[in-house]
Amino acid sequence: MAWRDHRPFLVLLGAGAALRVMVQLAFPPAFVFSDGPGYLGLVDDLTPSSYRVVGYGLVLRALSWVSDGVWLVAVTQHLLGLATAVLAYVLLRRWGVGSWVAAMATVPVLFDGMQLVLEHSVLSEVVFNLVVLAGVGALAWHRRPQLSTTVLAGLLLGAAACVRLVGQPLLAAAVVFCLLAAATWRDRLVHAVVVTAAFLVPVLAYAGWYHHDHDAWALSDSGGRALYMRTTAWVDCSRFTMPDYERPLCPEQPVGHRLDPTEYGWHTPDASHDLTPPDGVSVDDAMHDFAVRAIRAQPWDYARTVLRDVALNFWPTREDRYEYDTADKWSFARYVDREQLTGFTEPAYRSHGGSLPTVHQPGASWLATYGTKAYLWGPALLALFLLAIASLFVPGRRSAPRRSVIALLLMVGGGLMVAPDVTAEFVWRYQLPAILLVPMAAALGWTRMRSPRQEGTAATPSTDWPNGGRTLRSTNRVVGTSQRS
Repeated sequence: MAWRDHRPFLVLLGAGAALRVMVQLAFPPAFVFSDGPGYLGLVDDLTPSSYRVVGYGLVLRALSWVSDGVWLVAVTQHLLGLATAVLAYVLLRRWGVGSWVAAMATVPVLFDGMQLVLEHSVLSEVVFNLVVLAGVGALAWHRRPQLSTTVLAGLLLGAAACVRLVGQPLLAAAVVFCLLAAATWRDRLVHAVVVTAAFLVPVLAYAGWYHHDHDAWALSDSGGRALYMRTTAWVDCSRFTMPDYERPLCPEQPVGHRLDPTEYGWHTPDASHDLTPPDGVSVDDAMHDFAVRAIRAQPWDYARTVLRDVALNFWPTREDRYEYDTADKWSFARYVDREQLTGFTEPAYRSHGGSLPTVHQPGASWLATYGTKAYLWGPALLALFLLAIASLFVPGRRSAPRRSVIALLLMVGGGLMVAPDVTAEFVWRYQLPAILLVPMAAALGWTRMRSPRQEGTAATPSTDWPNGGRTLRSTNRVVGTSQRS
């Protein structure tokens, strides 16, 4: 009976596992690009970086005890991708979603081409997504929050913020959920305080580690650089004043012909732009000051660019638009014919297993074509968003999925997708949390909309309700007495 109930998901899971075997065989040992060499450097020198949080480095260090080859990173992350789908399915079933709908909600994480590319890459997204989903699941595990799961959720979400800086706003979503989901105002405030305290445990521990190495209480020193990158598409330095030492931050190219923001943030002419700020002002401080001046002088240009990039998440195809030029990084097609070894990546391969990247046919070409067809279409993502939002306004039976859980998934999935557009730049891989969480929210919303409130329907007592359901049973007895009289 259990097999029949879960058969749709198990079939999809098996197909997803077979697909990942094909990826590993077609592109051994793994993809190393972008931040990959920097992350691999943490295996030998695990110290807090001023450019990014390095919680992912702890995972790489642990894997290096088994093997220092990057193949193990790819295999492990493929398994973590499958584990993410399993956890998503388990949570949806626990929250009242039927087997078919729950299974369909896991299709993006099992089969999306960009998901597979990122699992095969030495990058932190896959680990981050799993930890975030585990934190969300712990927070909403019971119908009403319990202290034990609230603590666990706070620790997991705080750990996620130490894997990717964009995870810091997760605390706000957790607090809002506690204020929505707990039974009384006292419980709401208690759980909000508890989840905040638990979240801060790993965050403050990491900040203390960073302080030991950099003499500053922070998680990194790159927030100003990120915000500066957000301005490079539209900033007009003739419209505001700035200190002379910030002048090198003005892009040379005219508006409309600017480079990808990454070029200005990290590569042109170098990561520091040859800035010479005065004593007491870091390069990151100077970039932050420049960005704030630009946004104050051109608020409409900033807002328009943010809205433009948010809308790009819902574009039908994953392609380069506007000033962006990195869409091919997240596609298998890039790695079929293009030389993967550079002076930046080759040392990383040789130092971590020694196996250099190869391409095996016909699997590689098939995956290149597959990646152009199999992904969560932008308009479909928008439709799922709208479905989940609409379900928040539909009343349902007590047994229907809770509004608070749907709202939590939307806040986390949507927030993690939008936050980079506000604070840094648009990159397709930043869409990954939404690909996981928004379909889950839509599955809950669909189930809620299919379970409208029915007059005269009594709720089923549950140990997840306050007082173990005793209040509800007492109310039912009073109602029954009134009806008999």
